[in-house]
Amino acid sequence: MPLPNRLTLASVLCTTCLLGGVAWLATAVAKPPAAATVKLSQVISRADLRLKASAQLDLARQLLETRKSYNDSAKHELPRAAGLLAVIGQAVAEHDAKRSAKTPDTGKPIHGQTLRVAALKLAASKSRSEALAAIPALQAAVDGQAAPNGTRRKAWTGLISLDHIMEELNSRNSRLRRAVRRSRDPKLDARNAATMALLGVVVAADTHEVKQKAQLPAWKKYALQFQVNASATAAALRKGDAASVKTRYLKAAKACAACHSDFRHDE
Repeated sequence: MPLPNRLTLASVLCTTCLLGGVAWLATAVAKPPAAATVKLSQVISRADLRLKASAQLDLARQLLETRKSYNDSAKHELPRAAGLLAVIGQAVAEHDAKRSAKTPDTGKPIHGQTLRVAALKLAASKSRSEALAAIPALQAAVDGQAAPNGTRRKAWTGLISLDHIMEELNSRNSRLRRAVRRSRDPKLDARNAATMALLGVVVAADTHEVKQKAQLPAWKKYALQFQVNASATAAALRKGDAASVKTRYLKAAKACAACHSDFRHDE
């Protein structure tokens, strides 16, 4: 049975906002105050990060499988996939939940710093051979078989472009909208919502392109509202609480729509 029209409308507004949000970034501040510390355990679990890292690494391999697939993805899909891997590596490195011991089904813990460094090398690669050379380090990091590489990074900037973030959010929102109506795989849908919430953390922190200080509070407010409600949507999906899934998804969509409404005149 379809949801009420207000959900459909909010979903459309959210999708539009996610695509259009980048345009107003030139209206924010050059030197924002330090972002509040985020407890990543309340955003996405280590288990979800492991599964997303494996999925993104598989995607990178597919994009590099042939010269044609590389050429078709080199300017867009590949750096986007690498950027999300870098975000995942950052999240693992900064995660506040205790690392679980090695188990037969999970393997060794991911090396977050190593994953981040290798992902950034993949994103910066200029040829297929250079990109392929980054894959072993990425696999070793995901498998927990590499020594930590790189210092712990406190900033969330420079991991993925804001354009790619918005594209990731828009793509995932399309799938999540269907899950809100009826989730056929609650665990997968919850992981998708949690990944969106993680990207919300990056958006809130990465204000390096902004120029007008007066716009910063609104940007951070909407990003935080989106992140909190995307995280709550993920939790509700795991619990099978359909009413809460709809409510929280609508609130996340409302944050997107409000952002779009406030800043559309700057497009």
